[in-house]
Amino acid sequence: MLFEKIQLESDEKILTIVHKHWFVFALKVAGVLFLALLPVLAWLGISTFLQSATDVVQIDLSTYTPYFLFFYCVWLLGNWIVLALMYTDYYLDIWVITDRRIISIDQLGLFRRQIGSFRLEKLQDINIAIDGIIATFLNFGMVEAQTASGSEEEFRSFNLPRPRELKSMILKAADERMKTQTHHRVPST
Repeated sequence: MLFEKIQLESDEKILTIVHKHWFVFALKVAGVLFLALLPVLAWLGISTFLQSATDVVQIDLSTYTPYFLFFYCVWLLGNWIVLALMYTDYYLDIWVITDRRIISIDQLGLFRRQIGSFRLEKLQDINIAIDGIIATFLNFGMVEAQTASGSEEEFRSFNLPRPRELKSMILKAADERMKTQTHHRVPST
C-alpha cells in the first residue's frame, strides 16, 4: 500500500489513516452509472417516438442496431475508465496521522501526487467545517490544519469522515507531543 512507503521515524506510530468519505465516492459512481445508461435511454426514447410516428417518419432503427452496440461498448469502456480513475483518486487520497506529524497525500491524476507533512509541534490551529444536511447526517466535512511556520502553510482536505474526532485526535497527539518535548528539554542555567 501507499502508506507503507512513507518513512516513519524509529518509534513513530500511526494513529489513523483517513480516506475521503464513502458517500462522496458513491455519488460520483451514481453519476457515472447514469451516464452509462444515458445512450440506452435515448435509444429507447427514439425508438418509442419512431414507433408512434410511423405515418410521419419511416426509419427502421433495427438496421442501425450493430452501430449503436459498437458505439455503446466504446461508451461503456470510457465510463469504466472514468470509474477506475475515480476509484484510484479515492483510494490514494489519504491523511496519515501519526503521534508526531500529519502526512497529506493528494493524488492529482494517475501519475502525479502531492505529498506534504508537518510536525505536530508546528500545529497552530485546526478548523473543521461541516456544510449541508447530508454532511451533517453522514458526519463528513473539511479539515484544515494550520502550521505556525513562517509560510503560514495550510493542510486542507475536503470530505473527510468524522472531522470532530479527527480534530480531537490531532489536538490530543499534539498536546502529548508537546509534553514529551518539554520533559526531554534540559533547563538552561
